[in-house]
Amino acid sequence: MTLDSPQALSKQEWAECMERVKQRDKSAFANLFNYFTPRLKQFTYKHMGNEQVAIEMVQETMATVWQKAHLFDGSKSSLSTWIYTIARNLCFDMLRKQKGKELHVHADDIWPTDYCPPDFVEHYSPETDRLKEQIIKFLDELPKAQREVVRAVYLEELPHQQVAEMFNIPLGTVKSRLRLAVEKLRHSMEAI
Repeated sequence: MTLDSPQALSKQEWAECMERVKQRDKSAFANLFNYFTPRLKQFTYKHMGNEQVAIEMVQETMATVWQKAHLFDGSKSSLSTWIYTIARNLCFDMLRKQKGKELHVHADDIWPTDYCPPDFVEHYSPETDRLKEQIIKFLDELPKAQREVVRAVYLEELPHQQVAEMFNIPLGTVKSRLRLAVEKLRHSMEAI
């Protein structure tokens, strides 16, 4: 497969291309690079808001694709999903470093029951109920996928693994959706 100009390939063709990249085939990597680089630049620019930083993120993403090609498993995800996930994670890491604070927001940031001993939690149920009401009030602001996971974990109090099985998604996706949703909910609640 030689591409004179970048074009979309089928999922199977990209998987075959990636198998060649795993064997350190530089022309296969060049094809992959030429196709994904402009798309990744748009994607990373949306996250970073700075063209130079976006270009650096694309370069780092493609370097990671080359270095970690052996980790790609076409039976678990498409190549584009794998590459965009690498880019997104690198962007989040960069944003976390820029802000100087941890990007991950924990459930306790909006659901503070740890301030009292577990045997007293029952005595604070009106507070917990009020927090649940606030979360319900802001749930509609979340995208559907995040809303469903928040409802299952916080309101129905289901374990993360059960939520993953219920929605037929990986456990990591459940945690990512929760993290993003909790961040949005916290900002919404602080804005009141």
